[in-house]
Amino acid sequence: MSYQELQEHVWSQLSLRKRLAGRVACDRILRRAVRVLPTGMMSQSNPTEQNRLMRQTAADIVRHERHNNVTMGILLTIILSALVSEVIKLLIAWWRARSENQVLLRGYQLEMTSNG
Repeated sequence: MSYQELQEHVWSQLSLRKRLAGRVACDRILRRAVRVLPTGMMSQSNPTEQNRLMRQTAADIVRHERHNNVTMGILLTIILSALVSEVIKLLIAWWRARSENQVLLRGYQLEMTSNG
């Protein structure tokens, strides 16, 4: 599966309300989630710890998005928070589904790191 196919997969799985933020925002959030998700820690953790890491990653992404868009209103912040949580849940579900996905995600991370 290519990264573009992962983007399509996540977008197709989002609820209609989460799509209010738009495709560009979803793709940006997914890219950030792929970059910062602590896959090494995730693979060595129990489900409770994985959920904590997922919540921490979501909070970090929301903070990053708010910092980059100072004029963000309260409604957009709520939509963004919901979108980030759902994108990360979908990414984690995809990551857990097959061991090959864990290798693919690590490859995406390495590629994004080397490309800046």
